[in-house]
Amino acid sequence: MFSLEGKVAVVTGGGSGIGLAISKAFAQQGATVDILEVDEEAGECAVKEITEAGGTAASHVCDVTLPGKVKATFEEIINSRGRLDCLINNAGIAHVGNVLTTTEEDFDRVLSVNVKGVFNCLKAGVGHMQST
Repeated sequence: MFSLEGKVAVVTGGGSGIGLAISKAFAQQGATVDILEVDEEAGECAVKEITEAGGTAASHVCDVTLPGKVKATFEEIINSRGRLDCLINNAGIAHVGNVLTTTEEDFDRVLSVNVKGVFNCLKAGVGHMQST
């Protein structure tokens, strides 16, 4: 395997599913993991799992569709950790329905989380990653 010792990783949607598996794997390899999660309880449970296994993690309640909140959260992480090495844009949602039952609002919400959320996080994080 490889080592992520001393690295700081942000995982969006890191409180459940694939994001949780990524968060745990990064922590197991030595990274400090900061989880961005809209579900506060899921984020806190993920941190508990990681820390009980000997890893280092923190959870931040953050809706990736809100550029101001994303920027503030990344600034908080950078101020706390002093660096950012990895950004895993995992947050995503799905909508079940067909074109006849899906509303424009449903469609916009999926695009907002799955596309704009990635953009917002890249915009907030890449500059810090380039400087570390």
